[in-house]
Amino acid sequence: MVRVNVLGPLRVHVVDQQVDAGAPRQRAVLARLVCAAGEVVPADRLLDDLWEGEPPPKALGTLQVYVSNLRRVLEPDRTARTPATVLVSTAPGYALRLARADVDAWRFEDLVTALAEADADPIRLEALADEALGLWAGPAYAEVADEAWAQPEVARLAELRAIAVELRADAVLRQGQAARIVPDLDRHVRAHPLREEAVRLLTLALYRSGRQADALAVLRRARDHLADELGVDPGPALRAMESDILRQAAHLDQPAPRPEQHAVPASRPTDPAAGGTQSYQLVGRRAERERLAAAAARAHAEGCQIVWISGEPGAGKTALAEACAADLGWPVAWGRCPEVDGAPPAWPWSEVLGTLTAIRRPEAELAAPLARLLHRDATVDADAGGQFWLARAVGDYLTAAAGDGPLMIILDDVHRADEETLQILRQVAGQLRDAPVLLLAAYRSDEAPDVLGATWAALAGARSETVELTGLAAQDAADLLRRDSGVDLGDEAAAALAVRTGGNPLFLRETARLIAAEGADAATAAVPAGVRNVLRRRIGRLPAKAQTVLRHAAVLGRDADVDLLLEVAGAEEDVVLDALEAAVLTGLLTEPAPGRVRFAHALVLDTLYQDTPLLRRTRLHAKVLATLERTRPADVAALARHALARSE
Repeated sequence: MVRVNVLGPLRVHVVDQQVDAGAPRQRAVLARLVCAAGEVVPADRLLDDLWEGEPPPKALGTLQVYVSNLRRVLEPDRTARTPATVLVSTAPGYALRLARADVDAWRFEDLVTALAEADADPIRLEALADEALGLWAGPAYAEVADEAWAQPEVARLAELRAIAVELRADAVLRQGQAARIVPDLDRHVRAHPLREEAVRLLTLALYRSGRQADALAVLRRARDHLADELGVDPGPALRAMESDILRQAAHLDQPAPRPEQHAVPASRPTDPAAGGTQSYQLVGRRAERERLAAAAARAHAEGCQIVWISGEPGAGKTALAEACAADLGWPVAWGRCPEVDGAPPAWPWSEVLGTLTAIRRPEAELAAPLARLLHRDATVDADAGGQFWLARAVGDYLTAAAGDGPLMIILDDVHRADEETLQILRQVAGQLRDAPVLLLAAYRSDEAPDVLGATWAALAGARSETVELTGLAAQDAADLLRRDSGVDLGDEAAAALAVRTGGNPLFLRETARLIAAEGADAATAAVPAGVRNVLRRRIGRLPAKAQTVLRHAAVLGRDADVDLLLEVAGAEEDVVLDALEAAVLTGLLTEPAPGRVRFAHALVLDTLYQDTPLLRRTRLHAKVLATLERTRPADVAALARHALARSE
């Protein structure tokens, strides 16, 4: 029996044993035939698709070799000279003859069709949806997803998958299990913010879970996103949902739950198909989640707790905050410091109050001072006195809101916070001292401005702590790589990639995507595009002289001797040392020993090195070689490495 999987990396099983489908272009032949769903693909079309419209003169012969090789893989016991029965020749080309149940993409489509047409018990529908979604092990046609011939099919399967997620959510809601579906729907909406049906389902699930504020916040974000991206208002379904929530319409109440019957699979399918835009299920961070849970318990028993969450870009600060919110189940209000210029002062607090005031109107005496943050009045004084009374009104309102029950406030990206946002935070912290509020503030450790340091100092006496996110533990990093790539990496390979990425979750996810598309070897030879963009941005924030010094350091290797770097850089000692200090402070370098620096990740080194033009690189290697010959003639290994690199 032959089974072919394309919902993730291309995998072929023959009699339940995974077999190697060959080189990338040979694998692409098989994927192209799967994409045709059993229809004949003309040889000319195959040649055009495989060689992007420009097949070489002997391409047909090469294609025939690929087909012959694949037939041996798919039918290893076929007798010589007997016709193939799986990959068949049918004029004017080739076709794949497999049962629909033996190809995951075909089976998935059949299940979604059955799911959409069924009018069955919701428990049965959920089980059917789980079976369909469980077929996915990564992005569809991961290895060839960028090919022009694959893109329409990839988009079609992604649409079917989104439909399946939404039909499953509807089935769970019909079982009266609203809270259970919230995390999956939240992840789905973040991956597909323009899908109004997904937003409607998430809003309904939140409302039925007793989270009216969060439901209204989701609707508000959807409205803003539709306006920003498409210039349109929400459709009738979302407008009706908002109106129904505000008047607490009776028909929104959920049916009586049947927890003893609902179909929960042993392993809930995650969402690997949505690519880098999705909100991934949190991997690891057990100790950090326990610390946040303990802080929440103290907030409930003793009063307001402030937890600062720090880490480099991609460390998972927002994901940890989301996981904490899901763990607690408290009402939560988010405020994000915008990256773009032109946002009104204290914008994060406007978002927080916008969420909360949708279900708890401020008292009459607070309405006027809060008007500027709620965008109903622009005449409030913005001087120091006006800011003081504004912050006091925010604190008074939050204290009253927390009187209804514990409350969670999340301020994200506070490294970009304006002064008024931080002033309100400093003042509110004192007013909320006895209120059951957990306030999380996430920031990038390499971008924290001086004004944030002043806020830390002002809150030194408050009940606060810092949770610093470093790289994932080796086992957690390996789990993430295997989950997101769909490849069963060996322990040694996974450990090496964990070291290469420094355990950074974003870097690990991008590396996993590279593995899924090009294989494990590519992950050690190239920097994933998403990672490269992040690192270029971090490097680009350094002064120009510091960037030059880092390029010199990259030529020396992962570890660099500072004295040798001073010789090679040819700059004043203070200039080089200032550059290294800036790189250490931003987390690009570490200091493993006196007089030595080390790149925090091999990916940082590779990005700098590969972005340096070849001519400049070879000249730098020649300069290093000359310096070593003069100062360290006994270091044979280093001399050989730079001599070889000089002539590349």
